[in-house]
Amino acid sequence: MPEARRKTVIGTRLLTVLITVALLAVVLQRLDGAELASVVSSARLDRLLLAFSIFGTGLMFAAWRWHLMLRFGGNVIHPGATIRGVLIGHCTHTFLFGAAGGDVVKSGIYARWYRLKMSEVLAAAPLDRLIALVGAILFGTCMMLVGAASGGFAKLGGRDLVWPFVWVGVLSALVILTIWAIYRWKGARIAALDRFRSTLQSGGKELLADRLTLAKSILAAFGVHACLSFTMVACLASVTQATISWLSVLWLFPVISLVSGLPISVGGAGLREGSALLLLGMFQIPPEDAVAASLFTLGISFTWCFVGLGLWHFGERNHSKQPPEALPETITVVIPTLNEQATLEPVVRAVQAVPEVLEVLVADGGSDDGTKALAESLGCRVFSTEKGRGTQMRAAARHAKGDVVWMVHADTWVAAGDGQALLRTFHDPRVIAGGFWKTFDKSSVWMLGSRFRCLVRALLAQRFLGDQAIFVKRSVLEQIGGVPDLPLMEEFELCRRLRPHGRLALADSTVVTSARKFRGLGALRTYWLMAQVTVRYYWGTPVRELAEIYAKK
Repeated sequence: MPEARRKTVIGTRLLTVLITVALLAVVLQRLDGAELASVVSSARLDRLLLAFSIFGTGLMFAAWRWHLMLRFGGNVIHPGATIRGVLIGHCTHTFLFGAAGGDVVKSGIYARWYRLKMSEVLAAAPLDRLIALVGAILFGTCMMLVGAASGGFAKLGGRDLVWPFVWVGVLSALVILTIWAIYRWKGARIAALDRFRSTLQSGGKELLADRLTLAKSILAAFGVHACLSFTMVACLASVTQATISWLSVLWLFPVISLVSGLPISVGGAGLREGSALLLLGMFQIPPEDAVAASLFTLGISFTWCFVGLGLWHFGERNHSKQPPEALPETITVVIPTLNEQATLEPVVRAVQAVPEVLEVLVADGGSDDGTKALAESLGCRVFSTEKGRGTQMRAAARHAKGDVVWMVHADTWVAAGDGQALLRTFHDPRVIAGGFWKTFDKSSVWMLGSRFRCLVRALLAQRFLGDQAIFVKRSVLEQIGGVPDLPLMEEFELCRRLRPHGRLALADSTVVTSARKFRGLGALRTYWLMAQVTVRYYWGTPVRELAEIYAKK
């Protein structure tokens, strides 16, 4: 950064700190210090923990929104990378540069860590902010309608009744202005700026054309603002003894969040407390309660900032320790089969349609229905092995030539773009393996939530199921001794052996897998069987015994 610019940034942040201190001083001098201390010390811990969780949920909604925007430039790596980026962004927004500057820093870190073009990553930021404004308008309007229906405006009149609608009008004007800027702005003819403009405009057009993604992103933005407001609601509930008609005051909290989002103080400190003191006071909420709730909200926001700061620190350290290797380019697909003549052809055709696939290896465990002949006629290399998925995939994977080994079940279907999604995960130099989101070809109400379970397993357990089309770098697979030679639970054991060597990531695409086991046994009985087998596996029951139990059902 040039010296003049660096001095400007430092001077701006020092001015922001001074304004923050001044605002807080003005607010606090209007309070009884002893009473405020008493309110703070008597706060209920369970509700503060709830507030902390709600704020964290809001950050996850923000990650979902940014993830959707990054897709339009083809810059999604994996959900874990997006979440880390948003947490770091929350830190930079709060402590360093405000929303606009924070987006630049966040995008720069993300682009550098994951070997992407900064201008293309940054182009997602205006779209992200645009959708955030739409979510703010929708949530604020909903809360105002709730407030009006419950008598929340009864104590207001004249000018007091006008300014909430002015707030909606200002936000609407900002949305319209941003849309106009996206389509009319002509960047300077500098390569990076031109890429930024091109990605921004094409992404905006794609977003408006993709109604499902647009709806998801608006829902995510709505969730962000709901979580911000209800964080403060939970904080207020933790400190106040006053009787509050919550429905009549809910519309105040998005207004307080809007005011605290103005980039003239650190984390909204001072602005949040002042607006809470003024607005909540109109509903006879004690000033010490209002300010204490605001301070707790500020503390929760700062705590999440330090989480982001820690991720930033460790990410930089890992990035410096791991110079990026050459990115993998080719994929070997391994398909285990046993009497799969009825389903094999569309599965093979689908993986052959993936441009990055170099070869398809079929590992047959003793089929007697023509599966092997069909595989050969489709151009696959066929290997005959003993029965057992782990055994079969192990035998075929030894002959792989691609940079990545992709294990696809014979009843799982992939899309042509899945190869790109798979290879993009390796832009994260720590990623060595992973899997895909999955849905079922035919599902019942009892099978809903499979995508959410994929995310939880990936983020919290670094584990994937076999029908999620697991993939792994061939060099790493050879390093751990190949696919585990097991007839069942091979994916559990494979993930366990891989975890010490690097990160397992969830690729940004979805495979479709057959629900035939669920249809044959029933959804609840199938889930119960899987739970039994998993628990007994962790308790040390021999895998071959578990395979017999699973096969009998």
